[in-house]
Amino acid sequence: MKFQESQNLELKSSLGEWKEIIKTLSAFANQKGGKIIIGVDEDGELSENVIGKSSIEDIANKIKNNTDPVLYPLINQKTYGPQDILEIEIAQSDYKPVFAFGRAYIRVGKTNQKISNQELRNLIKKYHLIDWDKQVMNVGFKNVVDSELIKKIALEHFNKKIKNTTDEKKFLKQTNLIINNKITNAGYLLFAKEINLMDNAGIKAARFKGNKMVDFIDVKEFNQNIIVAVNETLDFIKKHTNKAYVITGKPARDEVWDYPIKALREAIVNAICHRDYQETGEVEIRIFDDKLEIWSPGLLPRKITIQNLLIENRSVPRNKLIAKIFKNIDYIEGWGTGFQRIIEACKKNGNKAPVFSEKVGAFVIDFYKKSDKDLNGGINGGINGGINGGINGGINGGINGGINKLFNFIKNNLGKRTLEISNKINIPAKTLEKWIEKLKKQGKVEFRGSKKTGGYYIK
Repeated sequence: MKFQESQNLELKSSLGEWKEIIKTLSAFANQKGGKIIIGVDEDGELSENVIGKSSIEDIANKIKNNTDPVLYPLINQKTYGPQDILEIEIAQSDYKPVFAFGRAYIRVGKTNQKISNQELRNLIKKYHLIDWDKQVMNVGFKNVVDSELIKKIALEHFNKKIKNTTDEKKFLKQTNLIINNKITNAGYLLFAKEINLMDNAGIKAARFKGNKMVDFIDVKEFNQNIIVAVNETLDFIKKHTNKAYVITGKPARDEVWDYPIKALREAIVNAICHRDYQETGEVEIRIFDDKLEIWSPGLLPRKITIQNLLIENRSVPRNKLIAKIFKNIDYIEGWGTGFQRIIEACKKNGNKAPVFSEKVGAFVIDFYKKSDKDLNGGINGGINGGINGGINGGINGGINGGINKLFNFIKNNLGKRTLEISNKINIPAKTLEKWIEKLKKQGKVEFRGSKKTGGYYIK
C-alpha cells in the first residue's frame, strides 16, 4: 500500500519537521480535522528515519507548548512493514481559531495557509462569543420591561406553548430572554419600555425637502422597544407620503399609497430584526420627494450576497432570539422570502423595482415613489374598471384568478411538477399547462432540472 497526501492527510519523513507538523495540526483543527503520518516521504514511500522511544512524548510536549488553545491529538506508533511509523490524528476543534506559534492556519488543498485577519475575526466571533442578542445585561428584568406588552404578546401568540401566560417571569425564562433574572440584549430590545440603555439601538426617521439631505421638514427618533417601534415608524412614513383612493366597482375603495405599505413594513421589520447591533449607528428612514430609503447597520451575512439575495430563499438571521420572537408574533415568516415579497408588492402597487445595496457598512433598500402619471392612471383605471369590469370581469377574472392561484402555489411549493400541481389545486392538467405557458411568457416561472425529476420554480 502506498500513502497519498490529501486535504486531510499529510505525510512527513521525520519528526525533524515538527514545526510544520504543528502548523498542519492547527490547520486541521480549524477545519474538519485530519491525520499526519510520520515516517513516510512525500512520494508515499517509507523513509529511513527511525521513530525513537521518546518520540511520542517529545512531539506531544512540542504540540502542547506551541498551540493555543492547547491541542491534545491522538498519537499512535505503528509497525508498518520493516519499520515503525507515527500517526497523529486531530479532530475539528470546538474552540476556534487554534493558533500555532502565534498564527492560525487553514488547509487549502495540500498546503497550510495563514488565516487572513478578516477570517480570523469571523472565527473568533463565531466560536468564542455568545451571540450578541443572547448576551446578558447587568439589569434585572423587572426594572425595565413593559409588563402589559409581555402579557398581551404572551396571551395572543404563546398561549398554546406556555401555560399561565400572565406570569411574565415564566414567559421570559421559557423564551430564553432572561438568565438568572437578568435580561438578555434580545429581551431588552423586545420588551423594555424604552431602550435608552443602548445608544445605537433606536430608529430615526426624517422627511427632507427635495431630493437631498439638506433641509428637514420633520424629524423623529423612536426609542420604544422594537415590537412597538415597527408600527410607530410606519405611522411616521404614512404621515409624510400620499394616499389616493381608487374606485374599482367593489363596495369599498382601494387605497393607493406612494409606496406599498406591505413592502415598507417588511423592510422595516427586516432592518430592525436583522441589523448588526454591535455596529454604531441606528436604523434610518430617509424620505425624499422622489424616493424613500431604509438603512440598516451592518452588511449582509457572509453567505448572502446582493446577487443571490433574490435568487435563493434562505433565512440567515443575525439575531436568532429576536427573529424567533418576531416569527412567533407574525412579524416575519422565517423562510427568507421577504425580499421577493417586497418586489412583488412594489410591482403590484405600480412602483419601480426597489434597489438593494450595501453602502458604508449598511444594508440599504431604495424605494421609488409612484409618479403622478402612475397615480392618475390608477385612479382613471379604477373609474373605467368600474364601468367595464362588469362586462370583462366575468370572463377574465376567472382566468386571471386561476393563474394567480397557480403562481402562488408554485411560489409556496417550489419544484412541483404539473401532475402534482393539478392534483393539489384541482385544475385539469391541460388547463394548467396553458396557464403555466402564460406565466413562463411573462417571465414569472421556469422549469428547472431534468424532465423526469425537475419541477417549476419562481423565476
